[in-house]
Amino acid sequence: MKKRVFIAINPSLDIKEKLAEKQKEIDRSFNEFCPVKWTKKDNLHITLLFMGNVEMEDVFNAFEKTEEIAEKVNAFEIEINEIEYFPNNNPRMIWVKGRESKELKRIQNYLDKELFNRGSKEFSPHMTLGRIRQWQFKRIEKEEIPSLGEINLKFRVNSIEVMESELKRSGPNYTILKSFPLKA
Repeated sequence: MKKRVFIAINPSLDIKEKLAEKQKEIDRSFNEFCPVKWTKKDNLHITLLFMGNVEMEDVFNAFEKTEEIAEKVNAFEIEINEIEYFPNNNPRMIWVKGRESKELKRIQNYLDKELFNRGSKEFSPHMTLGRIRQWQFKRIEKEEIPSLGEINLKFRVNSIEVMESELKRSGPNYTILKSFPLKA
């Protein structure tokens, strides 16, 4: 039996609430209609590594490797400081970006190397606030596309989660399979 799995960091509930408020604010800033399908508040996360559809033995391997790195890394803070359309030239989503973090990079590189035998790659911590419906977005005149405003949030990362993504008509449903606490 395969599972669609990824490894992520989940922000605290108060951060998810603030991001949900930002989604509403952006939604209201579109004139006639909002061309964005917003990510459910409970689904907001930073993906460290997307594994895809994997066998259970790979899930157990992800548990093992995630636990190994979690035992080596102290809890740390992430700062979210930008909201942007991505990519800039043909937006497909609205996301919030976090500042680079040596701890985050260390975790991501370790997992990528241990689970996929890949070397270091470019990693930009972000959370997808919503996905843009292209056909609707293209109907908006360029000068009518709203600015996304600013954001400046910090949250403490105390754990790393191995998660499952179930794709449904109503949108993806994410479940934490196992959580691994970082060193205090």
